[in-house]
Parts: sequence; structure tokens; C-alpha cells
Amino acid sequence: MNRTLIVARLQFVAWCSVVGWPWGILMLSFLINVALFSTIGDSEDFEPRTGGLVSIYIVMFIASINAITQDFPFALGLGVSRRSFYLGNVLNYAGQAISYAAVLYLLAVIEEATDGWGVNLLFFGLPFLVVDNPVLRFLSFALPFLLLGFVGIAIALVFKRWGVNGMLTLSTTALAGLGGLVVLANWRGWWSVIGGWLADQPGWALLVGWPALLTLPLAGISYLIIRRATP
Repeated sequence: MNRTLIVARLQFVAWCSVVGWPWGILMLSFLINVALFSTIGDSEDFEPRTGGLVSIYIVMFIASINAITQDFPFALGLGVSRRSFYLGNVLNYAGQAISYAAVLYLLAVIEEATDGWGVNLLFFGLPFLVVDNPVLRFLSFALPFLLLGFVGIAIALVFKRWGVNGMLTLSTTALAGLGGLVVLANWRGWWSVIGGWLADQPGWALLVGWPALLTLPLAGISYLIIRRATP
């Protein structure tokens, strides 16, 4: 447990990549949106919506890849076991997901209380994130962090385990799989059915249920890969 905590703390040595950049980019996007829509004029019928919130998730996804590729050789060189390194990263991402989701939740509440920061802006409280249950709403912010974190871990570990050939194989497999599904959907005329199914899904299912179902197998696969990964 002590080594696991050390690995978790190791991620914050380069705090800029896991704290500074994600929140800095998000706040920059937020300020630009507030400034932009404040110049458009006030109208009750106009409710600007933006996808700027996605920026923090993208930066954290990149940070999760960087943590494995850079810290894994260093940690093993210090005598940390692969199991401790993996658990330390899981602890780190879980802590970040919980703390960052709490801040985003608070910002969404403030946004509602201030009528969209005075310009009727929906930045943190996107419509599909608004659910009646506060716990589900909080998880709607947190679970995507965990999912993208484990996707980043899996990608980085594939590179560490199999190198460039592994990455090319993974990319080719993903491209063939997605391409095959698109061709099949076109052939069978499934796009309207798929669109209807997505439209019928509640927000909490898309941002809590499905991410949770995808995160669990990714966590298991990543653990199996790291057991044979080389620095």
C-alpha cells in the first residue's frame, strides 16, 4: 500500500500536466465563451451552448497516456512492482475523477444560480448532463474521466508491451472494426434505428452506465497487459 501511494503521488511531481493544463485550458475556453456571448446581446430566446467542457477530458486523456509512457520506466527503476504501479495509477485517476467532478458539479450549480453567468450560457451544465438525481449528476462528470483514463492507460501499455507494431495492429483493428460496422449499418439501413436508440437513452445512461460498463473490462485488460510490459 505504501508503494501504491508513492506511485499515486508520483503523478503530481509534474503537476502542471495533471492540474495546470487541464484547468488552465478549460478556464481559457470558458472565459472566451463568456466574452464572446456577452457581446452578442441579451435575449431570453437565445441560450448559447458550447462543447468547451470537453477540453478538460481531452487533456486528461492525453495526461493518462503520458503518465504511463514516462513514469513506468522510472517507477520500475526504483524497484516498484508492476502491480503497485498499476494500482497507484488507478488510485490517482479515481482521486482526480472524484475531485475534478466535484469542482465541475459546483461550477454547474453556480452557472444555474447566476442564469448562465449573466449571459444565459450553458457551459458546465449541458442539457444532457442535467439529471434530477444529484448523485447521478455527479457521476455524469466523474465516470467519463475514469473511462478516458483507462483508455489512455490501455493505449500506452499496448505501446510498452508490443511497441510500434502493437500500436499499428491496434489502430488497424480499430479501423477495420469501425469501418466494418459503418458498412454493415449502411447495408442494413440501421442508421435510423441507431439514432433512435441513442435519442431514447437518458443522459445518465450515456455518461454513467455505459462508461462504467466499458471501464471495468478496460481495467482488467490493462492489468493483464502491464504484467508483461517492459520499461
